[in-house]
Amino acid sequence: MTLELTVSPDFSPEHIAGWYVFNTWLQRKLGVRIHLELYEDFSAQRQAIAADKVDLIYANPYDAAMLVREKGFVAIAAPQGKADEVVIAVPVDSPAQSVEDLQPGLRLAVTRDPDVNLIGMILLESADLTRDNTQTQQVSTYVVLARTLLQGKADPD
Repeated sequence: MTLELTVSPDFSPEHIAGWYVFNTWLQRKLGVRIHLELYEDFSAQRQAIAADKVDLIYANPYDAAMLVREKGFVAIAAPQGKADEVVIAVPVDSPAQSVEDLQPGLRLAVTRDPDVNLIGMILLESADLTRDNTQTQQVSTYVVLARTLLQGKADPD
């Protein structure tokens, strides 16, 4: 039997080699075969999860909640004292310094993670922002999202 291991698509690409090293170490420690499968985006990973093709996963907090509730996964490790599941960011020179300063017409860059996006939109409700009065651009990973913001493709109008 071979277990399938995957990692949330929002991890930093410079750590890819480390995941392969970890996979090899884990196989030796557990004495079982483990295949590491890295998915290109959240959609592909969610399809694999839905098809029961994932046995082990390093997941972000929102996927972890879904995996426990809907798929019966058991969390065996979690970061301590770190709460960074949703980040609302603007360029340093933006006139908006709080959520309430944000205005309709805002250009949002978001990942394809539906749970994170839902929480983000809930946080924007205090500025009366909705999907109807904002422009949303979905990107594949958090790294691409940060680059989109830095390139000025997502910021308050």
